[in-house]
Amino acid sequence: MNRDAFLARVGRSAMTAVLPEVLAVPDRLPDLELEDLLALFRERALDVDAVVHGPMGRYGVPRSVAGIAAGHQCGSFMAWEDLPASGVASALTAAGLTRVKGEVPVDARIEHQLEYRDLDLGVTGAAAGLAESGSVVLSHGPGRPRMASLVPEVHVALLDLTLMERTLAHWAHKRPESVADTANLVVITGPSRTGDIEQQLTLGVHGPKHVHIVLIK
Repeated sequence: MNRDAFLARVGRSAMTAVLPEVLAVPDRLPDLELEDLLALFRERALDVDAVVHGPMGRYGVPRSVAGIAAGHQCGSFMAWEDLPASGVASALTAAGLTRVKGEVPVDARIEHQLEYRDLDLGVTGAAAGLAESGSVVLSHGPGRPRMASLVPEVHVALLDLTLMERTLAHWAHKRPESVADTANLVVITGPSRTGDIEQQLTLGVHGPKHVHIVLIK
């Protein structure tokens, strides 16, 4: 079959396809055994090679993040504008790190993106923590660039303990507007992982090699 005929068949099928009915959202999720969500989150996060800090008060967060940056010998960083603790960017700048902006200028797009090659640290907030998998949920938008959690070798996520939920389903059921109000929602479970044909696991190939989660009480 030639290319034009193939694309024509695909187009006809797409026009006549019928989407399945959407299942009704239940009023409540099944009851589960009670768990210490903080302890469970810490255990599962460590299982996937994430490093958990805290819980700590908001005033201790800038020093903690600066310490993480120093431990990895970071020289540059990208940070969200609306972090759940103030003073983080200032602390990193005071420690000698160079801040890379997340907004890409129209007239110097390539030059700006070349700076990402040497980006060491990304600092983001978190929309939720998922205890059963040790994951953090990131909701991106203006002032919250995706690059901050994808490009740097080190990613630090700041998680308010009030946003801790058991699973992704529990979070989405409790805060459906958080799912509907963003075009890009990412669930991060530890550092980036890649396995080859010999089943050798390598960290940091397609994303951060080190993930730190700072818990805020």
